[in-house]
Amino acid sequence: MDSAHDGPAQHRRTPGRRRFLGLAGAGAAGLAGIGELAFAADETPVRTYHSQQGINHRKWAVAHVLKDADPAAVAAWITGQGTAPGDLKAETDAQVNALADAAASGLGVPRGNVVVSWVRAASVQRQIWDRKYDFLRTGSGGAGTFGIITDAVRDRYSAQLGTDPQWDPDKDSHREVWAALTPDERQIEILRTSTAPGVSRHHLGSDADFFDTTPQNWADGGPLSANYAWLRANASRHGFLQTYTAESAQASPAISQERWHWSYAPVSEAVLDYIRADESVIEGALDQLWGYDPARYTYIKAHWRDYMYHVNERAYFGS
Repeated sequence: MDSAHDGPAQHRRTPGRRRFLGLAGAGAAGLAGIGELAFAADETPVRTYHSQQGINHRKWAVAHVLKDADPAAVAAWITGQGTAPGDLKAETDAQVNALADAAASGLGVPRGNVVVSWVRAASVQRQIWDRKYDFLRTGSGGAGTFGIITDAVRDRYSAQLGTDPQWDPDKDSHREVWAALTPDERQIEILRTSTAPGVSRHHLGSDADFFDTTPQNWADGGPLSANYAWLRANASRHGFLQTYTAESAQASPAISQERWHWSYAPVSEAVLDYIRADESVIEGALDQLWGYDPARYTYIKAHWRDYMYHVNERAYFGS
């Protein structure tokens, strides 16, 4: 979730594949232990999956890591104010890079063009949120158009908004409408395509945006429709699912479909289960994060669960 203007893309070098130690020369006895011994111990293995059951199995292992970690530290990581426990960061880095490598090869595109946005700290997400909430002009810290104007607001202010698809802080007519919206209404408009700090899945390191974040480019028959077909056919092999689907756009509250946003399910799904089991720990971290100006978080404070939970939770394995 979040548009192409929602923060700097954070690219990472693909972690080196684990080095073969030459056990082939040791004969059959040496090769028998290749799964444990044939690669350097300081490299993170890339995991592959063939079914939802395989993803679930790994998710349960991740859940044990979270259960054994300090709850305050886990809450800080989930809300973008800390780091992942154990080796989860290394695992998510390896998996995102592996999917990006495969996509570059499979689609014949430069590797540097594959991942356009990845890890985003709460401090960065707060800048995005504040910029939009304050409706800053381009020359005053804004970043141009954003989001999608909801039908409810367009119907009330059709004369000012016309057929414009996105909010434009540089248009006086849009500024007139934005000034008339309540704090809750502003938040609802932002949340259609952009998450509040502390609630973004980009905090985890398990979620990344691929290729481009312009919705019309991903439409059926659009310039990136082949990329979407490739991701849908291949992302699950690396453990990924599409977070925001067509069903997300029909939910209440609605979150627009994002064909570019893919999530490493064993980690992100374990996190969702963790939050469901102890919402109070996360809520406390969010209250602290939003304490600098609670007025601009009134709606999301009451509805943050909806925005965390109303997501697709199954990878696509061709059925």
